[in-house]
Formats: sequence, structure tokens, C-alpha cells
Amino acid sequence: MFQSIQLLARVGLSATLAGCGAVLIGVAGQSLHWSFDLAAQFLLPAVIVASVAALIAGLARLPLVAAGFLGIAVLAALTAGPWTTSPRPVPLEAPRFSVLLFNVWYRTQQVSEIVQMIRRENPDMVVLLEVTPRIRSELQSLGAVYPYRLDCLGNGGCDVLMYSRAQLAAHSVKATQDEEHSPVLSVSTEIAGCRMMVFATHMTRPFPNRPYEAQRAQAREIGNEVAAWDGAKLVLGDFNGAPWGYVMRTISSRGNVDILTGAGGTWPSYLPQQLRIPVDHILAGPGLSFVSRRVLPPIRSDHAPVMAEIAVTDPGKCR
Repeated sequence: MFQSIQLLARVGLSATLAGCGAVLIGVAGQSLHWSFDLAAQFLLPAVIVASVAALIAGLARLPLVAAGFLGIAVLAALTAGPWTTSPRPVPLEAPRFSVLLFNVWYRTQQVSEIVQMIRRENPDMVVLLEVTPRIRSELQSLGAVYPYRLDCLGNGGCDVLMYSRAQLAAHSVKATQDEEHSPVLSVSTEIAGCRMMVFATHMTRPFPNRPYEAQRAQAREIGNEVAAWDGAKLVLGDFNGAPWGYVMRTISSRGNVDILTGAGGTWPSYLPQQLRIPVDHILAGPGLSFVSRRVLPPIRSDHAPVMAEIAVTDPGKCR
């Protein structure tokens, strides 16, 4: 009986070992092909799965398999480390502001809970995605807290709604040139004494969504769009990609913006944070530095909200 259990454990663990190994290979080769990048998205789950599998292999008296899983868990954790650690400290005297980013899910019926969450967190700027006219209407009470509101609903497939304590001026609403035509909304504002450009987007999904290369093409185009603004800037949205993958690294490098790092993923929200994939991101350009990142409890959406504190560390970049 024990031998049969051990055989089943070997087969299951071997398949799991291959899967976790594929994730690490995907991270290393994410620039080569979309399939590598797709595997790379599961880096955080791989840390947990490999750790649990190492324990199971140990209990099944398979020391070499346990050692292999433990090695993969450590390597995956080290690989994810730069993207899951808190931002570096910034000078205490630097002016600061807070931003809340949330993909609310277009079918949500819990709009009142979203309003309560926003009032409780009290950010200086709110960026919501997958907003519909119905949701926008049910959020109207936020006007008592935020004097400025801007959205791009009705402009192609744009689903972005912003609330702010600082004035918002629409700069442009564009659609990417690929077949999916994902929206890119750019807005100018002055917050914490810094004039900046804010870019908000909701990118297309990877495989099995088609065309398979659309997401990577969007990353290059959005990165170039962001790069055209050389002053202080923020980039926010649901990018449907992890920070260590091709999509986010391309936008970061081309756009000259840094990705907000910290523990916990945002999708799918029904899983524990460490098993989720971080796909909802805030990036900051010259003159701005991240202070903190918090993943908030989800509110009947498949995404969890992200709260960020940002400091103005080089006012010379504000224009």
C-alpha cells in the first residue's frame, strides 16, 4: 500500500516539478516568445507550490525530489525578491500624495462598498477601471470628497474613471494600434506641488486571448507613448502582466518609469495574496519615488485594490 502511494506521489511530484521548472525557464526567456512570458506569470504561486511539494516529498521519503523542490522554491523566491520587497526609504521632508488603483469589475453590484472603501482609505487620487455608465452614476456621492472627476467612457473601449483632489485636465485618449485597440488615457495634473502627466490603461489579456502577440505589441507602443513625456509622470492600470514579465519590463524600460514593488498579488482575488499574480500596477517616472504599497481586501471583484504612497523627491522634474 505504501509503495502504491509512493508511486502516485512520484508521478504527481514529477509533474509539479516540471511545472515549477517551466516557470523559472519562462522568467529567464520571457523576451523570446509569448509562451515563455505566459509561464513566467506564475512565479509567486511557484514559490508556494514548490515549498508545499518539498514538504510532501519529504513525508513520502523522497529526499532527492524534496531537495529539488526546495531548490526551486528558493530560486523562485530570490527571482521574485526585487519585485516583492518594499520601496526604499525616501526623505521624510519630501511632499507626498496617495493613489488608489482598482479594477472594479464591470458587473459589480457592490458600488456602495467601493465608495465606503475609498472614503475609508482617503487617497488623494482614485483610478478605477472597468467602469460602466451605471457604476459611474452610483459613484456620484464621491463628488462631495473629490471636486475633480474625469473619465473616458464612451470613447472607444475606454473604461477609466478618475477622482482627484487636484485638478484634472484631459490630454488625450488613444487606442493602441494592434487589433485589440486597448485604451491609453493621459491626464495632466498638479498634486503635492508637482505638475505631472498621468497615463492610465487597461491592456488586453494574454493567451488564450487572441491575437497572442497583441499584449507584447501594446507594451512597446505604450512604453514609447510614456517616453514622449520626459517630466514627472505616473502610469497606472490593469496590465494583465506580472512585474518581472516582458510586458511590464518593456513599459518600464522604454517609458523610463519604475514599477511599484511590494508583497502580494492582485488577481484572482479569491486566492490568498501570495498565490495571486500582481497585474495591477503603478509606475513612476523622474522626480517621483514610491514610499509604500498595500494590497487592500477585494470588494466583489476578481481584482484587489492597490494603495500607493508617492513622494516628490525631485521638484525640478515637475513641469
